[in-house]
Amino acid sequence: MATTIKMGKRGTLVLPAKLRRQFGLEDGSLLNVESKDGQISLSPSYAYDVEIWTPQRKAYLVLINSMTQEEYDRNAAYLREEGIDPTDAPGLDANYRDTLPTDNGLDEDLKAHREELLREKRSA
Repeated sequence: MATTIKMGKRGTLVLPAKLRRQFGLEDGSLLNVESKDGQISLSPSYAYDVEIWTPQRKAYLVLINSMTQEEYDRNAAYLREEGIDPTDAPGLDANYRDTLPTDNGLDEDLKAHREELLREKRSA
């Protein structure tokens, strides 16, 4: 649908209400402006707040995603290399590492789980 609009002072444009509703635009909405082949195009743009992680938050997120004790140890070493104290991760239980399986234990758990799923599939 082609619509003609008039540019105001200082280059202001008023988009018809129908287009604003169609694209979910409201006061303060961001738009990308692109010039190509002698044409100007507008498209909605979105900006998201970036979460800046504190060293403690980074330590927590890296360690809590460890799947095994060995991976936890590798991640703790990585954090130390980055100058972050892996023991300073608020919200992470001090004994969290001990609750994780070893690499071998995880392999055995996964194998047992696969076998259980196969048994269930066969009995279904």
